[in-house]
Amino acid sequence: MVQPNPTAYSDFGSESNNSVLTPGSPGRLIGHRLKLNPADSRQGVFFVAGDGSAVQATMVMRNKPAGLMFMVPDGLAAGEHREHRLEVRTASTAESDLRTGRLHHTLTVT
Repeated sequence: MVQPNPTAYSDFGSESNNSVLTPGSPGRLIGHRLKLNPADSRQGVFFVAGDGSAVQATMVMRNKPAGLMFMVPDGLAAGEHREHRLEVRTASTAESDLRTGRLHHTLTVT
């Protein structure tokens, strides 16, 4: 099974790469096989905290195989669970199983 492969994240709020998440600001993820189906609530960009809780980006503004642009959710806390892993979850039309790709960098909420 081919997985999504996110390779780099750009945070527009902080103008940084692969390090910071700014809630309420746009973010861009580049990589391979990232395109998702926004009509399927299981698919999307997810911010996973150290405790395993996940928050999904609700607004995806660009949805291409090589890149996604989305709004970083306002609900991400800068407190105890401020470090997050970024995941892309997709499924092909022929399969019902989700495929998950993770960015190799840990991102910190400012």
